[in-house]
Amino acid sequence: MNTATAKRLFGINAFIAWLGYGMVQVVNILGLVPQTTPYDPGSNLFGGHPEGIAGAIGRVFDSHGYFTTWSNIAVAVTLTALYLNPERTGRFFNSLRNTGLLMITMTMVLYHLLLAGVANPQSWYALTNLLQHYITPVITIAVWAAAGPRGRFPFSHTFTVFIIPITYLVYTLVHGAIASVYPYGFFNVIKYGYASVLMLMGGVIVGGYVVALIYYGVERLRSR
Repeated sequence: MNTATAKRLFGINAFIAWLGYGMVQVVNILGLVPQTTPYDPGSNLFGGHPEGIAGAIGRVFDSHGYFTTWSNIAVAVTLTALYLNPERTGRFFNSLRNTGLLMITMTMVLYHLLLAGVANPQSWYALTNLLQHYITPVITIAVWAAAGPRGRFPFSHTFTVFIIPITYLVYTLVHGAIASVYPYGFFNVIKYGYASVLMLMGGVIVGGYVVALIYYGVERLRSR
């Protein structure tokens, strides 16, 4: 694929990722989606902030506690960098690019496996949910498959791509221990205990490693 076409694809990918992230923040800041049911403090989940602008800071802070947000930011940043310079490379950048690819894939997979059945996004959240859990992941995977860059997913990256995801899991546990709130019900240590939650997190990492191996294998085949 020529550089001009790759640049356009990187730009589209970056725009969609930033659009989903930006819309979530606008909705949270302005409080465009009122809470339809009373907040249950006993749920130990994010939420319970005042309606409108008064709860903006709390909603924005909570939104950055979701793995979905971390993965969309990783994609937005790396694809913006590739749009600005399609030939950009380097050990750190390549690892970050592959990390974003893995994270957005896991966001889509985990959403479908653990959340889609109980999630019921309303109003603007229905649109941001579509962007962040469906459109951005599919476009990111498709752009990587079509435009690469190729030859930049070495075997060592099947390990380094977990630095940020594991950092997220540690942050979630530490923040939960301090504030007694969690982004997802299945991470609720207060309800399920550390043993159960850590086992789930371990399973997620193992599943993610399988995905990383698949990307590594595909990259090896395409590079040949």
